[in-house]
Amino acid sequence: MLKLAVRSVLAHRLRFLLCTVAVTLGIAFASGAMVFTDTLSTALKKNFAVSTADLTVTPVAPIDAGTDRPATFQSTLADTISAVPGVAVATPQLLVGGVQVLTPDGKPVDANNGTGFGASWPRDARTAPFKLITGTPPSGGRQLAMDEATVNRAGYHLGDQVRVVTPTESVTATLAAIITPAASDAAAGAPMVSFDGATAQRLLLGTTGWTSISIALKPGADADTVRTAVSTALGDSVKVRTAKQVTADGERELDSTFGGVSGVLVVFAGIALFVGAFLIVNTFSMVVAQRSRELAMLRAIGASRGQVTGTVLAESVTIGVAGSTLGLLIGIGVAVISQLVYESLDLPIPSASLQVTPATVIASYLLGVGITVAAAIPAARRAGKLPPIAAMRDDVTVPERSILVRVLIGAFMLLMALVMYAIGLNAGGLPGAILIVFGGTMVILSVVLLGPLISRYVVRALMSPFGRKAPVTLGRRNAERNPRRTSATASALMISVSLISGLLVLAASVKASIDQSISDDLGNSEIVVESGGSLSFSPQVADRAAKVDGVRSVHQVRRLDGQVGTATVQVTGVSDGTLDGPITVKYDSGSAAVLAKGQAVLPRNLAKTLDVTVGKSIELATATGKHKLTVGAILAPNRQLNGVVLSIPAYESVGGTATDRTLYVDVAEGKQVGQVRAGILDQVSKDYPSIQVRDQHAYAATARAPVNGVLAGIGFLLAMAILIALLGIVNTLALGVVERTREIGLLRAIGMDRPQLRRMLRVESIAITLLGTVLGLLLGVGIAASVQSAMVDNGLGVRDIPVLQLVIAAVVAGCFGVLAAVWPSRRAARLDVLRAIASE
Repeated sequence: MLKLAVRSVLAHRLRFLLCTVAVTLGIAFASGAMVFTDTLSTALKKNFAVSTADLTVTPVAPIDAGTDRPATFQSTLADTISAVPGVAVATPQLLVGGVQVLTPDGKPVDANNGTGFGASWPRDARTAPFKLITGTPPSGGRQLAMDEATVNRAGYHLGDQVRVVTPTESVTATLAAIITPAASDAAAGAPMVSFDGATAQRLLLGTTGWTSISIALKPGADADTVRTAVSTALGDSVKVRTAKQVTADGERELDSTFGGVSGVLVVFAGIALFVGAFLIVNTFSMVVAQRSRELAMLRAIGASRGQVTGTVLAESVTIGVAGSTLGLLIGIGVAVISQLVYESLDLPIPSASLQVTPATVIASYLLGVGITVAAAIPAARRAGKLPPIAAMRDDVTVPERSILVRVLIGAFMLLMALVMYAIGLNAGGLPGAILIVFGGTMVILSVVLLGPLISRYVVRALMSPFGRKAPVTLGRRNAERNPRRTSATASALMISVSLISGLLVLAASVKASIDQSISDDLGNSEIVVESGGSLSFSPQVADRAAKVDGVRSVHQVRRLDGQVGTATVQVTGVSDGTLDGPITVKYDSGSAAVLAKGQAVLPRNLAKTLDVTVGKSIELATATGKHKLTVGAILAPNRQLNGVVLSIPAYESVGGTATDRTLYVDVAEGKQVGQVRAGILDQVSKDYPSIQVRDQHAYAATARAPVNGVLAGIGFLLAMAILIALLGIVNTLALGVVERTREIGLLRAIGMDRPQLRRMLRVESIAITLLGTVLGLLLGVGIAASVQSAMVDNGLGVRDIPVLQLVIAAVVAGCFGVLAAVWPSRRAARLDVLRAIASE
């Protein structure tokens, strides 16, 4: 039976080609994502050598969220560790991110992982995270060491003056030493500069403190035994790891990072395969219907029901294997091309040999074959139910199950979706939006299940404006005559269009909300100053900006992460007067005066999440510990202040560093904004080249840019799903021509000419396309609008439905529907009339 299945596929290559294409595209997405991320992850893992320290002690941060200020401890802890039996030396170390190395022409040196690192010079070579290659250890505030890769990339030599931007200031120092790259942790492979201990603390932290203690053991000491002893001596406030654990933790972090990227792409691959499943279901349903007499003949000559079913499933396995193989090869090719593009652009991405792991190969075949077989099972089961006697009849048909069960399931899912929608809308915020998205998914699935019941009436309504001429009427009735097939073909397009239209509405709403919030929230601040990559920067920038002619005032905003209970929150420190004009706020209760008392101001949505009101207290955890704060005022939702707002003195008391995240600049009356902006750039760009100085219009455009980028990437990926859906229409029409060969011959015999025949098939294609497009638009827009309603107080205050873009999308879908009918209609028009009439 397997041989028969393979021969059937080979004998009808065109019939199964489009199914293979659908599987191929989906697997290409998945395998390409996995191969590329595995390759890049492996390349970065090369940088993770086992740490030179036998044990590493790091403080346990009170919060799980990232923060600008790392958790630290004082030098006295190293003395305690030194007294532990088995410890030869315990050396405090400092490692801080957010450091930029500038090239001789003042441009930042690219970093592999987006940031450079600064470190203290190690006191003992046995515990050093890097080694001296040439030069002498840096000393004083005007010398530094730099890793060899960054030295070569920037074009520096020993004795050159190097400009470095640290979190606290911009400094110029002499290159005194060249070192190896960092051996472990987050800095592995990244640009690295090192200063003597005191200088490093001043430039990197702005205060005293160390981020780790590296331990070298005495000869013969057991690492696990000493690790246990150190942990017992220091308690739960620290984490003690062996060298192998440090390396393993770094690799796990990389796997987590790239796993997220790969996971997103695999999700889109899943969407493509899910849409392709409709194509496969349709194809096998039609093929089984066309081969019903052939399959009944197999039963008549002795094949069992299971063998007939197995034959059809074997055909699906053949298609799945072929599609998975082609998809895997294409995915590998895409990964190779991506790697070549990175290398041609001279991007700072480490290179490695292509990583095609057994897990990627197995996953590709499991996905491709599994989905293909699952889609073919219904048709295979129907084929097995054909009675042997049917081989003797000319009008044999494959039995189909009643749609009652699927209608009942669809109706139940629709009811549950409405309940989830009501709960989500009432809950509001992110939890409510998630419930609505789940409910929307159930609505889409319910429409798929109810499709055969509603498709006939929807097609009739959509096609009524096209008139009642014979080709139009026949094309419409062809779409109506088999509602299962029509709804399945249209469902693939409906899912793709609903995703596209929903994303268009959400993206437009996000951008409109950004524009609205910036317009409402930024009062008299004509200029906004930020650093590239959302990094904090030195207060020197504010000092220099304040001295520019035409600047009336500069207001500083600082941010760090914190936690209240289990909720991660953003903590914002603002300078005096920031909420009195530079940022426009509306108070539900209280006023800005409470900031001077050390009290906190919360936006309404956060206060609701934390279940607090004015006068209540919250316990805020930051990298420096837990701090009790009194809520003094509640704000209306504000994009610029989406977190716990404190005065700068209170902000620093809870662990905030003296580094700014944003500056709001007021321009003096009568001064030109452009001239003032140019003056600020002139003052700060030399020492702080990543600083961005923008007016309100440019600031809004920059805030919208990520939305455009994400939308473009998602749109491209979903376009592939639409392509698969359109292939489904082509396949349905092509197989329909084969199925209706005798009918087409009779139509030609009674006077229908070739143009009319082609028009009839175009109308059928347009009917299916319109059905999928209109349902997709309604569902996508409805779900997106519901999500926006739930997120009104969480940054989506404006609903914007881009009618023109949606109309264009519908028109384009209609045009593709016409194109989908070109090949099947030409094939139908070329049929010989007499042979068509004589066919069975």
